[in-house]
Amino acid sequence: MRTRRSGRWLACLVLAWPLTLAATELQRSEGVASNADGRPLYREIHWQRGGDAGEHWVLYTCPDGAPFARKWLPAATSALARGYRLEDRRSGQQATVTVSADNVAIDWTEQRGASARQRQLPLPAQAVIDTGFDAAVRRHWSELMDGKAITLPFLVPGRQRFYPVQVQRQRALDWRGQPAQAIQVELDTWYGAVAPRLALVYADSDRRLLEFNGTSNLRDEAGDYPQVVVRFAAPPATASDQQRQRDWQRPLVAQCAASKK
Repeated sequence: MRTRRSGRWLACLVLAWPLTLAATELQRSEGVASNADGRPLYREIHWQRGGDAGEHWVLYTCPDGAPFARKWLPAATSALARGYRLEDRRSGQQATVTVSADNVAIDWTEQRGASARQRQLPLPAQAVIDTGFDAAVRRHWSELMDGKAITLPFLVPGRQRFYPVQVQRQRALDWRGQPAQAIQVELDTWYGAVAPRLALVYADSDRRLLEFNGTSNLRDEAGDYPQVVVRFAAPPATASDQQRQRDWQRPLVAQCAASKK
C-alpha cells in the first residue's frame, strides 16, 4: 500500500503532456493509455495554442469515446510553473492551482465526498508544475544529452508541497522507427517509502513526448491509480477551434462502459 501511495507523488506528470507546437495555430494530438496487458484504459486528447506556455485543453475519454475528465491550462508567462483547473467526473477529483509571481495556491479535492483542502506555498526557484515538467525537459535537453542529472522542485498538489525530482537520460533507442531518447524520472531523495520511477521516451527530431510508463494520476472505477503506458504515436496536427469547442462542451460521464480486452 505504501508503494501504491508513493507512486502518486510523480503520477501528476501524466495528466497532460504538452507537445512541441506551432506558435499560433491550434494543434491537436492524442495519447492512448493502456494497462500492462495492452488493454486501452483511456485516451488523452490535447489542444494547444502558442507553444509550451500557450493555452492548453485536455479531454480524457473512455475507450468508447465518452469524456470523463477535462483540464484547462490558461496561457502563462512561465512554461514551467503554470496553473490549471481539473475535473474528473468518474472519481469526483477536482483541482485548481493558481500561480502568482511568488506563490502558488492549491485547492484540492481527492475524490467524491472528500473535503476540499486549500494551501498556499511559496514558489521556489525553477519550480515545475504539471505540464511544465515537459517544457523543462526541452529546456534542459542539451544538459540531459550530455549525461547530466537535473533536479527540479515539482509540485504534487495532492500532497500540497514541492518534491525534488531528478531527471536523467538513460540511453538512445529506436521507438517505432523513430530515433529517440529514454529518460528516467525519480524522487531525488527518500521519504519513508519506495521511491517511484517513471520511464519516458522523447523523440530526437522535435523533442516531443512519445511514451510515458508509470502510475496514472487519474483514479479508475475501483478507486486505484493504475500503472499505465501512454503512447503519443502521431505528431500534433492543425485543428479547428470549432471542433475543439464542440468536444470540450460535451458532458462528462461518471462511469466508463465496460471494455473488452
